[in-house]
Order: sequence, then structure tokens, then C-alpha cells
Amino acid sequence: MRSEDRTAITEYFARLVEEESMEEPEKREAITELLADVTEEPTMTVIDTVFEFWNGLKEAESKKAQEEREKVLAVAKEKERASLKAQLEDTSNREGTLSMSSRHVIKNMTKEERKKRDALLAQYGYDLDEMVEGADGEMEIVYKDRSKGSGAASGVSTADPLLMANNNAEIVKQKDAVRRAEMKKASENEKERNKLALEKQRLAQEKEKRRTQKSEKRRM
Repeated sequence: MRSEDRTAITEYFARLVEEESMEEPEKREAITELLADVTEEPTMTVIDTVFEFWNGLKEAESKKAQEEREKVLAVAKEKERASLKAQLEDTSNREGTLSMSSRHVIKNMTKEERKKRDALLAQYGYDLDEMVEGADGEMEIVYKDRSKGSGAASGVSTADPLLMANNNAEIVKQKDAVRRAEMKKASENEKERNKLALEKQRLAQEKEKRRTQKSEKRRM
């Protein structure tokens, strides 16, 4: 076998092993067929060794990536916690508890102002506010989250619009990032599958060419 053919087969072998869009049994079948065309020696032990090594690498990489994600998430949560605390303290110092004066402001909003306010609340997953009597007898504004149990699950009161708005905005941001990552990954997988298909076709053509040359030599 020519050195360039050996190199091409090795590269094809490696790409098959690394291809994430294929299951391991499918990879093994493709590699077995490939090696059967170029050697009569047993190949199962070699294939098992390669996949055992590769799976070990992937497991180590996955564990490391998970640890990195947890570290980044912990730092992000701490920063968000500090930011929200600062915002809440600032809001509390400037405005105090939402009370009857807030209700008066809402009543005197123009139609356009109420539409903008309602659109903003809807963007973060809230229903319209309502007035409830607090423990001290004062009337307060309560913003109701449409997602059932979200306040309890996150440890944030639905009467706290600042915290809930930040949480919902962060969820939307995370979902959008995941969607973009999935689309990018799907595109990369499609490109890699096309490369593998072309390489397989090229190797098959090379194999047929060698067979033809051998047949011609025998006739001579």
C-alpha cells in the first residue's frame, strides 16, 4: 500500500472515531468494512483498543468541561446575587414599599404608558398586577408570574418584580444561547458527515482502481 493511501485511511479512521453524529456501533461497522478492504489481518482487537482509548479521553474531557461550567455558573450566580442585592437596596432606599401612592401613579397612567408597562411585564412572564392589603394594612402592588411554582422553585417572591424580571431575562438569554449552540453544532456535524462521505467515496474509487490495475497485470 502506498504511503499516501495509508495516510488517507488513517485520517478517515480518525474522523470516523471522532464523528459525534454517529453511534459507536455504526462507527465500528464502517471501520471494519474499511480495514477489510485493505488487510486480511484480524482487526477487532485494534478497533476495540482505539475505541477504549477514545472513550476514556471523551469521559475525561466531559468531566473537565462540567467542572468548568460549574465554576463559571457559580461565579455568575454570585455576581448576579450581588448586583440584585445592590439594586434592591437602592430601590428600597429611594422608594420604600410600594403602597397607595404607587396605586395612584398607576391609576393616572395614560393608555399608552399602561400598554408599554404591560408589554414589559409580559416579556418577562408576568400577568397584570393587582393590589393586595399587606400585613401592615397598606395596599401593595403584586406582580404575578405566569409560570406555576416558579417563585417557590427559585426562592424568589412573586411580589418582587425586580428579582423575577432578572431571573426571567436570564432564562431567555440562556435558552437563546443553547439554541444557537445547537444550530452551530448541527451545521458542523453536517459538514463533517459530508467530508466523511467524500473521503469514503474517494477510497472506494482508489480501491477499484487498484483492482483494475491488478487484473490488467494478470492478463499481461
